[in-house]
Amino acid sequence: MTTRATALSARPYAGMAEVWATDAALAYAPLARHLVSRAGVDPRGRRVLDAGAGSGAAGDALRAAGARVVAVDLEVDMARYGLAAGPALAADVTALPFLDSSFDLAVAAFVINHLEHPVAGLAELRRVTGPGGTVLVSVFTATRSAAKTAVDAVAEAYGYVAPDWYRRMQHHAHAIGTVEAMTDALQAAGFSRFRVTDEPVDLGLRDPTLVVRYRIGMAQLRPFVLGLDPDRRRAFVAEAAEVVTRTGEVLAPGVIEVVAQR
Repeated sequence: MTTRATALSARPYAGMAEVWATDAALAYAPLARHLVSRAGVDPRGRRVLDAGAGSGAAGDALRAAGARVVAVDLEVDMARYGLAAGPALAADVTALPFLDSSFDLAVAAFVINHLEHPVAGLAELRRVTGPGGTVLVSVFTATRSAAKTAVDAVAEAYGYVAPDWYRRMQHHAHAIGTVEAMTDALQAAGFSRFRVTDEPVDLGLRDPTLVVRYRIGMAQLRPFVLGLDPDRRRAFVAEAAEVVTRTGEVLAPGVIEVVAQR
């Protein structure tokens, strides 16, 4: 779920495809399914773009419903992983290598929040979607869940320092993480018909160890966790799970979801 237009390097996601598919996907798969369910159209036989596909959570949901999916991600490793499911290529979401109106449906699940200039990404999604088609977009709200904050706090106690690229991405994410900001961006990108919602999405993760597994499967945390010696790593995971339990939170992050008509 990466893009060049951010001034962020895609390389933090290099080599992450498999762990993204097994660990990060504990959260991103239900989030993708929730977004796809918003489409309001039968995807069977439709040409669909999964933009910033990562390991393909949204594309998997769409293929299961009968769509013809093309996956795109800037990170070559992610695109290569996607080839096992269907057409996939490495490309920038703000400069997609497709003709105008190439798709009936375009999905960008947790991609626009990576962009320094989100309007550029939204405008490109609009360009490659045909008249009458639909663009689906999701980003996290600016409010962080207690469970995510808890895992990060334990990591910091073990010496973790968030990398610069992640801090920059968080800045971009916060800037687009409200209904008002997303509405302004959609209008600037040329959309006139759209619905923007802000609501929590229950990920179904009731086991704190799964919450921790999802969180440390993220690109900003995984290198740090792998760098811990085995005993310290086990202690970190156990402590993080205990702290997540103490939050008493059902992991249901706030999500901005967009259904826009072309």
